[in-house]
Amino acid sequence: MNVMLLVHGVGIIICFIMAMLVYMAKPSEQQKILFAGTLFTLFDMAGYFFELQSTSLEVTRIAVKMEYMGTTMGLLSFLYFACLYSNHSQDKSIKFIKYFYTIDHFFVLFLLFTIDYNSLYYQDISYEVLDNGSYLWIYTPGTFYYWWVVMTAVLGILIALIMIQSVLEHKRNGEKRPDLLLIFFASLLPLSFWFFKLIGAFGYYDSYPFSMMLTESFLVFVMYRYRLFDTVKTAKDSVLDEIREGILVVDDFGAVIYSNHEMDVIFPTVDWNEQPMVEELVLDFLESHTDGFILKERFYEWQRSEVLDDNSRRVGSIYRITDTTNNYIYTRRLIELKEQAERANEAKSSFLAQMSHEIRTPINAVLGMNEMILRETESNNIQEYALNIQNAGKTLLSIINDILDLSKIESSKMEIVETEYDLGNLLIDVENMITMRAEEKNLTLKIQVDPKLPAKLYGDEMRIKQCITNLLTNSVKYTKEGSITLKADAAGSNGQTVVLSIAISDTGSGIKESELHKLFNPFTRLDMMQNKHVEGTGLGLSITKRLVDMMDGKLTVESVYGEGSTFCFTVPQKIEDKELLGDYKERARRMLGARLVEKKTFTAPEAQILAVDDNRVNITVVKGLLKRLKVQFDSALSGQECLDKVKKKRYDIILLDHMMPEMDGIETLRIMRQTEEYKKNRPVVIALTANAIVGAKEEYLQEGFEDYISKPIDSSRLEEMILHYLPDDLIRYI
Repeated sequence: MNVMLLVHGVGIIICFIMAMLVYMAKPSEQQKILFAGTLFTLFDMAGYFFELQSTSLEVTRIAVKMEYMGTTMGLLSFLYFACLYSNHSQDKSIKFIKYFYTIDHFFVLFLLFTIDYNSLYYQDISYEVLDNGSYLWIYTPGTFYYWWVVMTAVLGILIALIMIQSVLEHKRNGEKRPDLLLIFFASLLPLSFWFFKLIGAFGYYDSYPFSMMLTESFLVFVMYRYRLFDTVKTAKDSVLDEIREGILVVDDFGAVIYSNHEMDVIFPTVDWNEQPMVEELVLDFLESHTDGFILKERFYEWQRSEVLDDNSRRVGSIYRITDTTNNYIYTRRLIELKEQAERANEAKSSFLAQMSHEIRTPINAVLGMNEMILRETESNNIQEYALNIQNAGKTLLSIINDILDLSKIESSKMEIVETEYDLGNLLIDVENMITMRAEEKNLTLKIQVDPKLPAKLYGDEMRIKQCITNLLTNSVKYTKEGSITLKADAAGSNGQTVVLSIAISDTGSGIKESELHKLFNPFTRLDMMQNKHVEGTGLGLSITKRLVDMMDGKLTVESVYGEGSTFCFTVPQKIEDKELLGDYKERARRMLGARLVEKKTFTAPEAQILAVDDNRVNITVVKGLLKRLKVQFDSALSGQECLDKVKKKRYDIILLDHMMPEMDGIETLRIMRQTEEYKKNRPVVIALTANAIVGAKEEYLQEGFEDYISKPIDSSRLEEMILHYLPDDLIRYI
């Protein structure tokens, strides 16, 4: 008896400590139910403790009531606790069990609390005195006592079944839940002790309160071991198990601390409790596939991060493995499309290079021969015809240049090349190019220039001139009568930079407001019924808009249909000199006069020049353009013929075409540079070609050409190049 009192006394202390521990845990549904369970188990232990010491019927009745209140409510708490971990907690059957046993236990409690007035639960309570003087209380069972025994046994079995069902369902899903397995084992304790009590294994001792104390201790241990009190932790575990990303946590020794369900899906054959297997099949495998890996036709990427303790010391690693198959497929598709686009762009560039060569070659012949006609004819009629041919050829050349420019811009290969330039000269050049076209249509060209503009600017002179020319040409095309006005002024300045503003206004047909949004689309022409007589490709405005954007500028348009339009673009330009522009025409005349004094005509009768081209007409054109220089001219129709002539004769300048059959110009130059004659004489080799696509000049210079001139050949440019590269002792100024 003394041993039993000691055991129950210690049990009461343990129950009290457990109740306090649970009470201080983070609030959650589990915490509330388990706190109730430990509290009622404390009542159960205390009741039986008082019963063992009781020597009066009144005290015994109170002790029994206390004991049964702990037993009934403790079991009921365990039932509710087990249902929290069932995947079927919302099923009608589970709800029925909870409601039924709640009613049943409160009914039994009612019978126990009224045993003074009924014999339904106990018919009689008596006692006998043991040899040691202690009282042994004897209870004569009533009808509902047997009901309670059966219902309690069934309840214990139901709790065990609920828990084993949860364990098995999680196992089928590939999840390992040791916490649920331990709760299942805890549910077997009351059943075991109940069975031993029924067979009389413990004699007159009622072992049930002690079994409930052990069960609650087990539950508290599980809750603290697996942090089931922590709602945040539970939520995190739930989220980690549900996300489509493998999570693996290992300590510094390689032992697995945690792995979620997705890791079992990715590595189904791995036992996470077997450290060597984890290291070989997972950790080493990941380290050897740093850029990702493919398993079961799925592509995965992974990353590792360190786990640090409160003192920022490394205690482990977290591996995150993500299924990026869709992104992988999408990326591969994008790469394929990019490669297709690059191949298509290369094909387009190759096509443009070929077409540029094929079109420019006959244009070169036409304009070259026409240039010789203009130089040599004395007939006014023939000179007029030749000028018409020249204008038509230049128009065709302008169209080709527009297409090439658009190709460069679209492929992001157009470059803005900034240099110092004179604004007055730029405006004079533009005026000279447009004046004749305007006069042919009896249009008045007005130019208004702010004299306070800086004279010297730093920017891409050629592209600015191209933008102004495109807009003026467009205005001339669409204006039948009236005037065209070019206005140049400053939209702002800070002393270092000026925002150059160019506005072109006309009295032409104007643009419908509904069509303004299509204005800058390439190959688009507006109001075709009204403007069907106007020639053009519809590229000029599109190219202008893109060039202005590339120069960090802005292009705007205002138009009234039937009255005219105003195009205005602004571009920031660096100020190179504080000198003001003033009267730009007078300034240009002074500068032109100075250049005319400096510029001298020349001949080079002793200069040896070789032209290499597979087209005889092109050879004739070059020979004709060099005729007035009186040079010693020689020609070759192939790369091999060029090499043969270089071995036999010394040349000062070689004009070498690129695209030739059998051996092209680049290959010819490579072989030539290996010869002793080339190394000894060092002739200047200039690329003379119809290839005018982006990067052509850079390619030729890289291959060893000294310079580059494109077809159709500009005679002035050719003469300047000859003057530049010939030694001074071969030049004869006139």
